[in-house]
Amino acid sequence: MNSFSSISSTEILDFVSNFKNSHEVMFSNYFGLKDSENYEILKVDGTIMLRKKEHNFYRLFMLSANKEELISILNSLQGETYVINIPTKKGLGCWEEILSAGGFTFLAQYDRYYNRQIEYRESEIGTFAEEDDADAIISLLYVEEFSIYTDYLPTKEELINMIRNRQVIINKKGDDVLGVLIFTIEGKKCYLNIWIDRSKEGLYLLFDAYNIMREKSIPLSYFWVKSTNKKIIKLHKLTGAVADGLSDYSYIKSK
Repeated sequence: MNSFSSISSTEILDFVSNFKNSHEVMFSNYFGLKDSENYEILKVDGTIMLRKKEHNFYRLFMLSANKEELISILNSLQGETYVINIPTKKGLGCWEEILSAGGFTFLAQYDRYYNRQIEYRESEIGTFAEEDDADAIISLLYVEEFSIYTDYLPTKEELINMIRNRQVIINKKGDDVLGVLIFTIEGKKCYLNIWIDRSKEGLYLLFDAYNIMREKSIPLSYFWVKSTNKKIIKLHKLTGAVADGLSDYSYIKSK
C-alpha cells in the first residue's frame, strides 16, 4: 500500500486540479486548503488522500472516484488516530457505509448557524485577553465539554497568536478567567469559534462579540453547535440565530 509523503500546497492544488480533470469524483470532503497549513499526500489510481497533523491525531481529506479503493485505503490506515469530517446539507448517503467499512466510528454531529440580527447589547463583562491569560484560557478549553477532535481547539502557541490579534475576549474576575469567546473576522463575516463560561454571565461574552461586530460594521456571524447541545442552541436562537442546513459529521479511527 502506498504511504503518505510531504507535499507543498502548490503541488496539492496541481494534483487536485489534474485529478478532477481526469476522474469523475464521487466522494470528497476536500474544499480547499490554507497555504500556512502542512499536509501529507497519499496517491492511488482513483483516490487522493491528504492528512494534516492536529494535536496527537491526523485529520483526513480525500477525493475518490472508486468506492472500493477508498474503503481499502481507509482500512489500511494503522498506527495513528485519524478523524474525518463530512460537511453536507444532503445527509451522509454512502459515506456512512464507507466510513464504517473503513473502520471509522461516529463521533458527533455539528450544525451551522448564522445570525444577521447583530444588535448592540449592554455588557460590561468582556475584556480582550492578554498573553498572561493564556494558561488559564487553555485550562478552560481542555475540558470534558470540548474535544480536540471536533472543536478545533487551539494549541497554546495558536492561542497566543489569537490573543495578539485581539480575537479573544474573556470574563475575568480578579486573577480568575471564568469565560472565553474566540472569534475570527474574515471580511464582512465573523466566525464564533469557541465559547465557554463557568459563571452565570456567559451570555454577556456573546453580547460583547456582537458589539465588536457592530463597531466594525460586520453584519453576519457564523458558528457551529453540537446538535445535542440544546441549551446553547436555544440561547443563540434567542439572539436571532438560524440554522442554515449544513451539518458536519465527525468520524474517528483510533490507533
